[in-house]
Amino acid sequence: MPVESVYPELEPLLPLVRKPVQYVGGEVNSTVKDWDATDVRWALLYPDAYEVGLPNQGIQILYEVLNEQPGVLAERTYSVWPDLEQLMRTHGVPQFTVDAHRPVTAFDVLGVSFATELGYTNLLTALDLAKIPLFSSERTPAHPLVIAGGHAAFNPEPIAGFLDAVVLGDGERAVLAITERIREWKRAGCPGGRDGLLLGLAEAGDV
Repeated sequence: MPVESVYPELEPLLPLVRKPVQYVGGEVNSTVKDWDATDVRWALLYPDAYEVGLPNQGIQILYEVLNEQPGVLAERTYSVWPDLEQLMRTHGVPQFTVDAHRPVTAFDVLGVSFATELGYTNLLTALDLAKIPLFSSERTPAHPLVIAGGHAAFNPEPIAGFLDAVVLGDGERAVLAITERIREWKRAGCPGGRDGLLLGLAEAGDV
């Protein structure tokens, strides 16, 4: 089933915040795919403001690599500023992607790119806004996998309890391997549930 955009709920809030253009999307070369035409869907989070995260080459490379694959969808999401965060909480608007304004919790994977440790707390805010349990042990198959990577993920222990898995090193091949593993798991009827998928990723050395 299609996942509805939250933009109708978001748009009335934009005149009330600073720099609303950062939440609108529609940039040149952005990609919006048909939800139902794909079977593996990634939300790529840069846990900082849009204007900081947009130039990040790591996110842009993964965004392109994933969207080049048939049956795969990738959209981007960023930390919102405190003024919009407060309004989102008041009006029940969840963490969303800037490409199609879909709720992050609807995706199969929330891929987080940590450039610095300063993004750790921003991840928690994004998870809370997305209504994804902060602790991985409390998540169910209804929630996306939270997989981290990037320079500041090489020592993930400080935030291990909030992550489902971590990719160490370059992510271009890893995201494709993870995507294929998720596709196979879904086609097989999700054997073993969430734990079964994570165990398969770990045994294959993908995370």
